Amino acid sequence: MLAVERRATEALLDFTSEGSPVSDRLDLTPLMKPRSIAVIGASRRLTRATRVVKNLQTYGYGGRIFPVNPKYDDVLGLPCYPDLASTPEPADCVVVAIPAEQVPGVLTAAVDGGVRAAVVLSSGFAEAGPAGRERQAVLERLAAERGLLVCGPNCYGVFNLGLRVATFSADLAELRAGKVAIVSQSGGFSHAIAEHLMRQRAVGLSYIVSCGNQAGVGIEDYVDFLVEDDDTAVIGVFVEGFRRPDKLREVAARARARRKPLVVLKVGRSENARQAMLAHTGSLAGTPEIVEAVLRQSGIVQVTGLNEMIDTLALFSMAADARRPDLRVVVLSGLGGECGNLSDVADRVGFVLPPLAPSTVEALRAFMPDFATPRNPLDGTGAMYENATLFPRILDTLLHDDAIDVVAFNQRAHVPAPGGWAPARAYVEPLRAAMQRGTDRLVLCFSSFAGGDLDQDVVRPLAEVGVPYLEGSESTLLALRNLRTYRRGLERPIMVPPAARAAVAPGIRGVLSGPDAMRLLREFGIPLLETQPAKDAADAVQVADALGYPVALKIDSPDIAHKTDVGGVRLGCADARAVREGAHAMLDEVRRRAPSARIHGVLVQRMLTGGTEMLVGVKSDPDFGPAIVCGFGGVFVELLRDVAVRVPPLDHAEALAMLDELRGAALLRGVRGRPPADLEALADTLVRVARLTETHGASLRALDINPLVVLAEGRGAVAVDWLVELA
Repeated sequence: MLAVERRATEALLDFTSEGSPVSDRLDLTPLMKPRSIAVIGASRRLTRATRVVKNLQTYGYGGRIFPVNPKYDDVLGLPCYPDLASTPEPADCVVVAIPAEQVPGVLTAAVDGGVRAAVVLSSGFAEAGPAGRERQAVLERLAAERGLLVCGPNCYGVFNLGLRVATFSADLAELRAGKVAIVSQSGGFSHAIAEHLMRQRAVGLSYIVSCGNQAGVGIEDYVDFLVEDDDTAVIGVFVEGFRRPDKLREVAARARARRKPLVVLKVGRSENARQAMLAHTGSLAGTPEIVEAVLRQSGIVQVTGLNEMIDTLALFSMAADARRPDLRVVVLSGLGGECGNLSDVADRVGFVLPPLAPSTVEALRAFMPDFATPRNPLDGTGAMYENATLFPRILDTLLHDDAIDVVAFNQRAHVPAPGGWAPARAYVEPLRAAMQRGTDRLVLCFSSFAGGDLDQDVVRPLAEVGVPYLEGSESTLLALRNLRTYRRGLERPIMVPPAARAAVAPGIRGVLSGPDAMRLLREFGIPLLETQPAKDAADAVQVADALGYPVALKIDSPDIAHKTDVGGVRLGCADARAVREGAHAMLDEVRRRAPSARIHGVLVQRMLTGGTEMLVGVKSDPDFGPAIVCGFGGVFVELLRDVAVRVPPLDHAEALAMLDELRGAALLRGVRGRPPADLEALADTLVRVARLTETHGASLRALDINPLVVLAEGRGAVAVDWLVELA
């Protein structure tokens, strides 16, 4: 412990020369690497504040610790001070665990006294109704106007494992320093994820951050710091709500450039989850589809559950040296049942297990039992447990198959009963020997299901040579899929988000009239079905004669968003009489059903047959801004509910990838004699809509093209109906 304390003290002295932040980056040094810490509310009882003092002492913090409480002269053998003004020097960071109503005044005095950072463990802020929101507003002002770095409130705090800076209010059974950082709004999850990684998976951590309500420093700021931190290589984030989506995208781009994976578990898709989050940290979730699109386009790895997150972090932490261009996986198990199970899992999660090379099959047949069938997944049979020479030979053969990049070995490595059988231990030395001989393959071990403590006589020696241990067949394949997606994403350019702009023509706002909407759409090259305005029925006949029959008639009114709801559409008008009578009847019905609507006349549109009806629109989130939505239109909108979402900017390749995500993508490629649709034209339209959105994003309240008819390959795409609303 003395050596640890000495190293931590030396490191604390070293970081004082660090450079200043650039751009709008916060210098988090006083919070993440404080030289001195005051703990307000520490006592002789084991409270949250006292636990912080105990953790700082136990884990070997090298700076000065000032317990603050007017009731005591000493706490845990340290002098205790009545208030912050009495400490020998202003602390870099204060930890606050006192009743919520006292926190604003104490922190205001702390800032006045020169304190630069605060960890607020106390609850009772934005998650606690109007009075709590007022208290949090004071903290937010101290952060914005006085520069106080506020972690929390309603959090567990910060743990810098390298420097043993534990302004963290939870016990940890074991510390293991390493390259994975955990940032979590949830204090309980920050503790649970970190402890499981260190204690069960032998994964070392650089930082644990529980940031609670994010009154000052937000998730994006912590990630920003960690991207530039040389001691961090992988960042895991559990988040309820982002505060700075613009900064998130910029920080994610830098993380990608530095090849530092961001693994994010974003909760809040269900309405029930959103209500729970408001009660937990006061966070707003954001529009789920738009948030997910931002994460995907930013190169962030998205996970959907804690098991998947832990397995993904464990895998990423040890995958840096395996640099083969692909992730073709072979699975080896001694259980025939697992081979069948994993084959089904692979099909379910969309992970293809490639066949073994013919030379590998031949080599395996030469020494495996006659009843074995060399394939992928590979059943090593029960003979692997009885013949100690079999597993090393199988492993060596697989590691020399050029069609294989990853060897995933299935074994149960849970703590055995005293004196019980521990078959997984027999495979440790062959695996270590293979890794020490050197290989560019990724090797991992996994269990068929999660449950119980793991045998550290298996997990730790394997982790030392870069072999992670994962739990559960499904989460293992999901983690591998995440790694594959991340690596492929590194090859694609990241589109830089544009600065927010508003380019609204003077005097134009609300739902645009037909001609105004058409002018705006044509300005960006969005193809429109030939459409002309007409003042009345007689004018409509003249327009229809010029366009050619049959035609469609639509009401032209800036006050009517859904034309069919008020009888404002007539289709298939085959001649002048049909147009005249249809226009008269439509105008009369619309005036009756929408008497207050302004009616500019009639839109006359040439009828179009054939093609696939799609929907292209813009949906907006108050924090993340506008997003492009594409799906099957017309009658399929409500039936299929099949859409893909992206945020601008959007290039042609990303637009095509967007279309590939649609469950009904096969319909666009051509099925059962149906010709392939013009995907290139559809993608081009999406890019043009994205450019319009970039230009008018700050004022674009709604854009809906439904349907956009996509014709056969090579014939283009054309908008048939549209609605545009400007704020």
